[in-house]
Amino acid sequence: MKLLAAIPALLSAISFALTMLALFAGHKKGFMEDYHIMAFNTSTLGHNFLSNLAGSSSSSSTTSSAAAATTTASRGGLGDLPDPLSALSSLKATATAALGSLESSAASILGDVGDDVADKLADELGIDQFYTLHIMDLCQGDYEPNATAIGAWMNVTNCTRDMDFSAMDLSTLLDHELSIGPFNISLSDLGFTDKLTSKLQDLPTIFEALAAIYIVSAVFAALTLLASLASIFLLPSGKLVLADLVLALFAALFILVGSLMYTIGAKAAVSKIQGLGAGDIGLEVEVGTKFQALTWASFALMALVAAYWIWEFVGALRARRRERKVRRSKADGYEMGSPRRGWRARF
Repeated sequence: MKLLAAIPALLSAISFALTMLALFAGHKKGFMEDYHIMAFNTSTLGHNFLSNLAGSSSSSSTTSSAAAATTTASRGGLGDLPDPLSALSSLKATATAALGSLESSAASILGDVGDDVADKLADELGIDQFYTLHIMDLCQGDYEPNATAIGAWMNVTNCTRDMDFSAMDLSTLLDHELSIGPFNISLSDLGFTDKLTSKLQDLPTIFEALAAIYIVSAVFAALTLLASLASIFLLPSGKLVLADLVLALFAALFILVGSLMYTIGAKAAVSKIQGLGAGDIGLEVEVGTKFQALTWASFALMALVAAYWIWEFVGALRARRRERKVRRSKADGYEMGSPRRGWRARF
């Protein structure tokens, strides 16, 4: 068993390494950024808002000009007399001017953006072009060389602290960045519904549970590795085989649960977000495919480890039954060959 135990030890080591990579992917800027669980593309977010705002600029300008002409004509030669509604008119004019300034800014931005909506719009709104969710944190940044270039890569500019799940609330983060941007707007201004915002606010809780699952998976994978190494350097025994089997089964089970949570849960969340009209307002969301390969490879390796120790456990039970049968036969006076002796552990 000593030499054969090197096989599950090697597989356990690889599975443990893959689980740790899945857990720590994206925990700092530029580290395995492509291995995200979910990615939000916000490069075209707010285009409809700016278009509508800019479209109303021309109509409001026409209305303001007509109103000014009417006021001047109606007052005629009485312009020097006090107007009891002058204060209200002044207030209205100020509000109209502010709105007109905002609309003019929107028109100016759209003019500057031109056909490069995906490349410049997010910057004009004061937000980043992408936001990625990893198991333990959220990262954000811009696409390089630009959002529409073939083979564009993610240039991460900032990541939240590990395990700070409250900071992974994308709706709150976007709302804050928009509020301090040039337009001082909110998500509702961009067309975010209450249901869509609520769904985004549910994601931190899901990721907190996912992180817990992968942490437990990593712990059991490490224990399985240590137990497999013990099987190489210690005398073979049934209890050691049983310990290896139990640890490998638990490790495989938790990695499987984490993989299913990602595969089914993340896809369901993305589908729900898309169904709530995210695409209509320029918010694109997708599930990371590289993480899927990583987590399922880890499970497959640990499943092989568990299968090996099941085989060893069954073999040990059979060897034990053979020994009992031989002892019983000798006790009854029958002469039988000695039990098969080999490397297999016995209870």
